[in-house]
Amino acid sequence: MLPSPNNGRLLTEFSRPCDPQSQAARSLVLVEMLCVLRRRRVAIAACAGIGVLAAVLYLLIHDARYEARAEIEVSAANSNGLSADDLAAKVPSPSDSNLRLQAAVQVLQSNSLALAVIDQVGLARDRVFAGRWQQAPGVSRAQWSSEVRDQLERRFSKALSVELLPKSDVVRIAFRCKSPELAASVVNSIVREYRDRSVRSSYESASQVSDWLSGQLEDLKKKARQSQEQLAELERNTGLLGQDETDNIVFSKLSQLDEQLTSLESDRIVKEARYRIAASGDPELLATSAPDATLQVLRTQQAGLRAQCAQMTSKFGKGYPKLGEMTEQLANVDGAINNQLAQLSQRYRNDYEAALHSEQLLRARLEQQKQKAYRLNEDAAQHAILKREVESTQQLYETLQLKLKQAGIAAGLASANIEVIDAAQVPSEPAEPGALVTMLIGLAGGVVLGMGTAVALESLDDSVRSVEEAEQALALPLLGSIPTFDRSRKALAKAGADSLRKPNPLAMLDLPHSQAAESYRAIGNSLLLACRPEQPKVIAVTSALPLEGKTTVAANCAVAFAQHGSKVLLVDADLRRPSLHQLFGVARDPGLLQAVANCSETYDVARESDRQPGLYLVPVGSHVGEAAGALDAKTLGLLIANWRIKYDVILLDTPPVSLVSDALVLAAQADAVLFVIRSDSTSARALRRSCATLQRANNNIPGFVLNAIDGNTWCSYAAASSRFSRRAEAAYYDRNG
Repeated sequence: MLPSPNNGRLLTEFSRPCDPQSQAARSLVLVEMLCVLRRRRVAIAACAGIGVLAAVLYLLIHDARYEARAEIEVSAANSNGLSADDLAAKVPSPSDSNLRLQAAVQVLQSNSLALAVIDQVGLARDRVFAGRWQQAPGVSRAQWSSEVRDQLERRFSKALSVELLPKSDVVRIAFRCKSPELAASVVNSIVREYRDRSVRSSYESASQVSDWLSGQLEDLKKKARQSQEQLAELERNTGLLGQDETDNIVFSKLSQLDEQLTSLESDRIVKEARYRIAASGDPELLATSAPDATLQVLRTQQAGLRAQCAQMTSKFGKGYPKLGEMTEQLANVDGAINNQLAQLSQRYRNDYEAALHSEQLLRARLEQQKQKAYRLNEDAAQHAILKREVESTQQLYETLQLKLKQAGIAAGLASANIEVIDAAQVPSEPAEPGALVTMLIGLAGGVVLGMGTAVALESLDDSVRSVEEAEQALALPLLGSIPTFDRSRKALAKAGADSLRKPNPLAMLDLPHSQAAESYRAIGNSLLLACRPEQPKVIAVTSALPLEGKTTVAANCAVAFAQHGSKVLLVDADLRRPSLHQLFGVARDPGLLQAVANCSETYDVARESDRQPGLYLVPVGSHVGEAAGALDAKTLGLLIANWRIKYDVILLDTPPVSLVSDALVLAAQADAVLFVIRSDSTSARALRRSCATLQRANNNIPGFVLNAIDGNTWCSYAAASSRFSRRAEAAYYDRNG
């Protein structure tokens, strides 16, 4: 079954990617996702409970671990007060605060420090820490195998945590294990080992610096002598003398040539501009750029002759004899002006070419001078390098000689200052597992698992829940959407508590100001507009499966038509599950079955409703024989023909299409069939099969009604219903002009 062209056009228009509609589509997708989570809230809650239960089991089986912490301040290195500032600056120590702190963290996390602490505290002999890699009391660290060493280092690193406190020089050291006393002992041992290592490193560094300085003095002496000899040789070869290597005739001449080239470029630009103006042939521009006395006189004569010619022409006409003489004089003056312009153009061109040639020659000389300056600059740069090298070598030699003469170098000359802010204390409470955090993690994991389960269940569910899914399944337009309940406080206050206690309240009568009542009014208008130019008198209301809400839709639509002034007949034609007599509180007999059995114009079983004027009801009546054969198509046609004369609108509440054949018999007598779908209940396969059955019987199905939409998403679907109602009206006017 293919969708009709009008339906395809409406769906295309609805999904057109313009900015407002695309934003509304994104909002609709978000609302649909929230609806999916709400529909599957039981599964989500179950998964959340499983997550919490798993967290509880984890808390029960996991052993408690205690964490001991210590904080140390790692400040920059300082001098020992022996005026050895330069020497202390040369000791290998990070000067930048971030680099110093990062280096401290790396040392605290190093494997060598970990092995030293493991050996000092005796962690290798502790079964709780070492596990199956526990060592005997007499085994030293040198006797450990590589596997034991790696496993102990891995366990120690996993339990150790070293972090920098923000915006400070403080390092926090933490260690977790099952014994609180052992955790505190390990942390304090780490701090002691780090301080001892820092002192040893500083002493060794200072000693190495002193030995290195002693050995470098002779090398510096030789290097200074060689640098002085090279400098003297370079001065003799290049002729560079004086304090400033750039103060010479080459650079002076280069500066002069550059100034001359700038002047020639400016002159050439001016002459080029004059030449371009002269080449244009415009005397006005030429007069403003380079005024010429001869040209000015000729242009004055030209203007006077043109004025006289114009005056004589207007006064005596073109045949005046003197006008010809003046015209000839004007032509001579024009020729003289053109000759003068040509001469000026040629002169300006010659000036421009001469200036350009001079500029090119001077530029070539400037390039030659630049090459000389480059070569001289290379020699000067080498001279400056050698000169600075001699000076720096001599200065370094004198400085080192002075430092070596100073008495004693302290072992901690450049050692970092390490201060213990808080030593590790024996913790009184376990750090893990944290009950609250573990429960929250279990709850969050359960919720995420529940959301995934909800999405999986939703993808496997074939039931129709939205307007788009119903349209895709039926290829029919939407006539209206009905919410499950109304949360409007005003509607509840006006309806009262008694009407809300009814099992199947009539929204048009019990809640006249509710959203559901507005939906039924919109359905009636959309149905009439979709079936124009001939409005249907007999409308069959059916569905694919039972409990879709077709009876409620038929009853409320009948009330809506009656409230608009129409004489409406509501017929309960569902022989197996009649309910209209209960809904309106009327007697079941006599009814449709008696009217079919006694088909005559005088026998009338319709009765007017006492709750709504203009609404007449025909209940189902008592069963006569088998229900399957109770309705005869011919007799039913005569009965409906009589009703067409008496009533404006006739609504037939028929049984579901997929269960019994009565729906096809009744639908064949109707002018239009209103198809009712219950959200989140009817499968798309059943909808397609039922709609195809009705269409094969040549029934007119103008559209469908989506019933029992979730109240939380009602606003979105009400907007969609309003859009389709307006489009149906527009489609009608397009067809009928």
